[in-house]
Amino acid sequence: MINIVLPTLNISSLRGDFLYKTRWATTDEVPYMSEYWCLMANEMADIDGTPKPDNERVTQVKELFVNEYMAGHLVFRVAVDKEDRIIACAGGLIRTEYAYPLAEEPTLFGWIISVYTNKAHRKQGLAHHLINDICLWLKENGAKRAKLWSSSLAKNIYKDLDFQPMIDLEKKL
Repeated sequence: MINIVLPTLNISSLRGDFLYKTRWATTDEVPYMSEYWCLMANEMADIDGTPKPDNERVTQVKELFVNEYMAGHLVFRVAVDKEDRIIACAGGLIRTEYAYPLAEEPTLFGWIISVYTNKAHRKQGLAHHLINDICLWLKENGAKRAKLWSSSLAKNIYKDLDFQPMIDLEKKL
């Protein structure tokens, strides 16, 4: 996979006070991204009634993140505060999938995963910055489209970033 060089973005207040910077997650930080995934999944469950992950699932996700990262298929972009604590993240995962039923051959798709901002730092545009950076990485690595799953409350964030609803139906069994 191609590692693109994105500048570290410093986000300041109108007064010029340092608020956040964005950067790529380090190898050591990738296992902790499963904790942000868990926070995101729990909030989605509270909002939309999806199942909450148990400890076994969180462990599986941590292993998946590490394995996909080491294979070069997964990256995380993070926002950090002035103490370099991660306060927001977004992941990008490259997958080969069929674009639609009966497609002749699979194509590279990007998945936006684990988008989460700590509650105290929301409404600062962090998700927009991180997702745009991840989309650029996905594109540079050959993905023609990016997909994601969203809670009903977060859909407007993704619409602002030009994501379109997909035709998807389900039935509880």
